[in-house]
Amino acid sequence: MAKKTTSKNETTKEVAEKNKKRDIWDKLIDMDRRKATKFIIGGMIIAIIFGTIALISDSLANNAYDWEYYKLHENDLGYWRGEYGYQEFLERDREIYAQADWLRFQEAIFENLARIGVNFGLIFVMVGFIGYSADEDMDPKKRQLSFLLAALVITVVMFSALSTGITISVG
Repeated sequence: MAKKTTSKNETTKEVAEKNKKRDIWDKLIDMDRRKATKFIIGGMIIAIIFGTIALISDSLANNAYDWEYYKLHENDLGYWRGEYGYQEFLERDREIYAQADWLRFQEAIFENLARIGVNFGLIFVMVGFIGYSADEDMDPKKRQLSFLLAALVITVVMFSALSTGITISVG
């Protein structure tokens, strides 16, 4: 067999055509285990970070009433001790109410952004499990399990994206 010689320009064009023909699905199916593992770990890290943000935001909103009562009581004590006058007392009351309202409202902003981040991370996890399930060298049972896990992850993403009141309690 004789080798076919081509110029560098033709080889580059051929490679470019091959890359154009490979769409996202082909890249997903040809993913190796190492890259799939990176997707799963990276997605889990993203989901954990944004989940932590959501939990902190929820905690701030839940404790806003306690903070508000404490600050109002502290304001009352300062007024009755004579540390400041009635006008300053009223102004401090307004500031306390405004800050408490912000602490309760921030949950709507930050928790929704965090939900988007968690779903984004879970999509990475799903892509990693699809990469595992497409690996020909893997045991067929492990491939099926990987595909089922990918389906479970996308179901969780779908329900959490479309519904707001879903909670899972353990224990």
